[in-house]
Amino acid sequence: MLISALWFGGQTQKLWKLVESGKIENVVSPPILRELAEALLSKIGLPLSDVEKLVSAVKDISFLVRPKRRVWVIRTKETDNRILECALEAKVDVLVTGNMKHIRRLGQFRGIPILTPREFVDQYGE
Repeated sequence: MLISALWFGGQTQKLWKLVESGKIENVVSPPILRELAEALLSKIGLPLSDVEKLVSAVKDISFLVRPKRRVWVIRTKETDNRILECALEAKVDVLVTGNMKHIRRLGQFRGIPILTPREFVDQYGE
């Protein structure tokens, strides 16, 4: 969701504006921030200095957790488990993701509902 919110817009950008305004909280972990940086560099092609600024901005307005427990729920893309670990450690109410292939298809994870950005906006309003 972070890449979409920062780069592409749409529902994820609306959610990010709610994070920026303090109406909802974004939770990240060091592995998520590393993956964000790698994606901004390799998929978007941003210069390293811009990537560092964006990652720093995300970190500054997010709640940072350091998950103590590892999970191995998603076998086909092991790094997606870092998202689940972060949600679990932070005891989030809802996990919002655009990852339809691995994470969203779970429906819920250990009692945490998993919603798309559209589903979140529809359910909780803007």
